[in-house]
Amino acid sequence: MTDSKVKATAAIQPPTDSIEKSKLDDASPAEEANIRGVLNQDTENYDTPDLVLTSNEKVIKKGNASIKLGKDRNSNRASGHGGKGHSHCAAIDIVAGTLGHSARSRDEKSNKLYAEPNFVIDSARIYVSQKADIDGYFRLKKPTGGGSTSPVTPRSGIALKADNIRVIGRENIRLITRPDSINSQGGSLSNTYKGGYGIDLIAMNDPEDLQPMVKGENLKDCLLQFKEYIDQLATVVNTFITYQKEFNNAVQTHTHMSPFYGSEVPPDFKQLLNAGLKNAIVVGLNCEVELNATLPLKGTSIQNDYLENTGGISGGKYILSSYNRTN
Repeated sequence: MTDSKVKATAAIQPPTDSIEKSKLDDASPAEEANIRGVLNQDTENYDTPDLVLTSNEKVIKKGNASIKLGKDRNSNRASGHGGKGHSHCAAIDIVAGTLGHSARSRDEKSNKLYAEPNFVIDSARIYVSQKADIDGYFRLKKPTGGGSTSPVTPRSGIALKADNIRVIGRENIRLITRPDSINSQGGSLSNTYKGGYGIDLIAMNDPEDLQPMVKGENLKDCLLQFKEYIDQLATVVNTFITYQKEFNNAVQTHTHMSPFYGSEVPPDFKQLLNAGLKNAIVVGLNCEVELNATLPLKGTSIQNDYLENTGGISGGKYILSSYNRTN
């Protein structure tokens, strides 16, 4: 066979990795294990694009996992601060799953594919940069409280992105901000405004309704003072009810002097006495019992269940965490 015929034959043959992949797609589990080899040691890496690299980037790559050392960039070679020609913008990009579920090694015409960093669809990434717009790269919406990056206010940054992230500490985890007085760009970190130095917990990339966290001990003190205030108010109301009952009784049983011969007239049994009796019963049942028996018990129960670490009859409702704190 001539060289030209050999070249023509090779051109119409699908690449080896595609042939092997098709075998795996159609194989039973037992056949797949046989093709793959013991413990997957003989398996080729399928659907793995090559990486586009700049002249100042070095990469360690195995299959579709890579560690790239170079300058800050989040997309093509002109992106990021490295693409703009900045100095002091070293970066480390650790990726597992370049192009995510869309990854493949060749296009429909069997041409080799090359991939740029894609901070949206790459499967899992740890990105470390000396100078970066870390919020912009990952399309993070910015709270009004400050502390975000932009193209003109870059900062050193570390970002972790994946479908699920777990940070696990065998003893504890601490999130600490503002340990220094100067940032990575040489800027002074002033105490004049502290809004940008805190910790924001943002779900659904929606910072519109961010609100300050509550300090538990202060909240507990506040609620205890409210309880004391309510107890004092209950005492005042109870005192009022006592004197009002005496007055009602006086009105209920009072008599008048008749204009005829100055004789005393008996109370109005039909209306006043009946209304007074009804009022006394209602006040006794609905006010005095509540103020002197039911409400104090409820107040004590609330205090024990929520404000004191005694467990209470309901248990587990103490408002202060046994583990987590904030400033």
